[in-house]
Amino acid sequence: MGFITEQEAEQALGDTWTSQTESDKARLLSQSEAYLLARNVKPYDEPDDVPEALKLASYEIIKGIINKQLYQGQVQELKAKTVKGGSVEVSKTYQDGSIEVNATEQYILDLIKPYSKRSSIIYLKRM
Repeated sequence: MGFITEQEAEQALGDTWTSQTESDKARLLSQSEAYLLARNVKPYDEPDDVPEALKLASYEIIKGIINKQLYQGQVQELKAKTVKGGSVEVSKTYQDGSIEVNATEQYILDLIKPYSKRSSIIYLKRM
């Protein structure tokens, strides 16, 4: 199981990939897969079945990890939001300890969003 193969990573990432040790390559592939699975992306049995957007997201995840842009903090969580119509007023308050999601992570989240399983609750009613 996996979203990309080592050969695909090498082809897409070039020197960024080939400069990594074998153990780092294995760790990067594992982290890339874990990142997607943690965001409820459906796993694929065969890498050939994986949509191109998810492969691209995998490459971006690996680049983000190598460049220390991913797995570096928390998501910024909204605590309160105020919107006013007359003379325009917008206010946002964030939870203490939260930080902004960087551009790399936001791009990856946008790429994988259509492929994420939506968590849903089904209420059953007894008749």
